[in-house]
Formats: sequence, C-alpha cells, structure tokens
Amino acid sequence: MTELTGPARIASAPSDSAGIAPIGVDPAGGGLVRRLEELRLDLAALLWPTACVHCGAADRDVCLPCLVELREQEMPAPFSAGPPVFVRAAYAGPLRAALVAFKHEGRTGFARELGRQLRPPLAAALACCTGPAAPVIVAAPSRPSRTRQRGYRPVELLVSRALRGQRVPCLRLRALRTTRGRAGQVGLGPAERLENARRIAVRGDTRRVLSGREVILVDDVITTGATVAAARDALASAGAQVVAIVALCRSERRS
Repeated sequence: MTELTGPARIASAPSDSAGIAPIGVDPAGGGLVRRLEELRLDLAALLWPTACVHCGAADRDVCLPCLVELREQEMPAPFSAGPPVFVRAAYAGPLRAALVAFKHEGRTGFARELGRQLRPPLAAALACCTGPAAPVIVAAPSRPSRTRQRGYRPVELLVSRALRGQRVPCLRLRALRTTRGRAGQVGLGPAERLENARRIAVRGDTRRVLSGREVILVDDVITTGATVAAARDALASAGAQVVAIVALCRSERRS
C-alpha cells in the first residue's frame, strides 16, 4: 500500500490506555495470553477509570458482551448509488456508540476496532476492481475547522487502521476538500443536506493521479447519501471511475 498523503496527526487520550475486552485465545500461549491481557486492562482501568461506551459496564471501553455483539453482526447486502455501496452494519448499538466516541469525543483508542470493522466492506469493494493499476482509496473530506479541533481526520484514520497489515495493493490519496460554506450535516433536513453536500471539490494537484483510475470512496456514515453522491460526482469530473463506495455504518432516514 502506497501512502500519497502525510499522516494524520493522532490525538492521544487516556482512553487509549484503557481497553476493549479481548476475545479469543492465542493458540501458542493458551489461556495465559488472555489472562495477561485482562490483567493489563485491569491495571489500566485503575489509572484511567472507564466504562463500556455502549452499556456502561465498568472497567472496559467496550465490554465483552458488547464487543461480541459488534463483531458478530452480519454485513448487509450492498445497495446501489450508481456504484455498489458496501457498509459494515447499521448505525446502531455498540458500533454507533464507539463511532460517536471516536469521532466526536476524541477517543482515538477506538480507531483500532473500528478499522477492523471497516475491513469487510472495504475488501468487498476492492474485489470490484479489475485493474491493471492499483485502485485509489479516497476518504470523504473533513472540514478544516473540525480537523483542527480534533487533531485528526476520522475517515482517513479508519482507512489506515483497516489496511494495516493487510498487504493490499492500493494508493491512498487525499483527493477531496470541502469548499467555502460547508457545514456539518447533523441536524439538516434532506434539502439542506443536499445543498450542503455539494460543497466538495477535487484538489487540483490530484487530478493527474485520478484520471482514468479506479477509485473506492470511503465515508464513516451514510444517511441520505448526499455526501457520497457529491464526492462521487466530483471524482468523476476529474476522470476517475468510482467503482464502489464503502461506509462503516448506514443510518436509516427518519421521516
């Protein structure tokens, strides 16, 4: 995997030192590995008291029952937004709780597990690529003001964690930017979301790389689909072929 952008700065937080309950046992170490990991998490919880982000159980950022629920969800069938859209699960339960904490509370320790959850839909999208050139993975852009506040770009960080150790032939490119007037989508109605979502453009210095290339577009949550549709159209205007769209979650629209 070739990185074409500078690494996002990752904000540290005490929650990074707490933990997520371990699942499974290392065959080489038997139960000892599990017990040592539990001991490490217990000690971390003494230094940085924590509770399950979803159910509130003490001493773990995500307790074992919630982690099992998160990991055992079946991935839904893809749907179409022009190209196929692959998502890991609905925007609900432990997955939603972990993503909210990661994205809005600065709890970057959740990036590891959320990146793991992003791997299945990302792998499905990569299977849509026919080559011969390596596909380009493009994350939906963050507003500059939010990036400064957080100290990291959430979607880029999730993609980085999803690809870590996977030996996937691809390019990661920071190809999109928001334009003047772009606001957060939360709380906007459908018409306002559509207008706001259009404030996305392709970075001029990436057009040469995008032209004629297969692209996978990645976002964290899809609600109305306005943001990914605008991003898809912007990439297509630069000559890219968006072969698939990936998201961690899909949020059901409320009437």
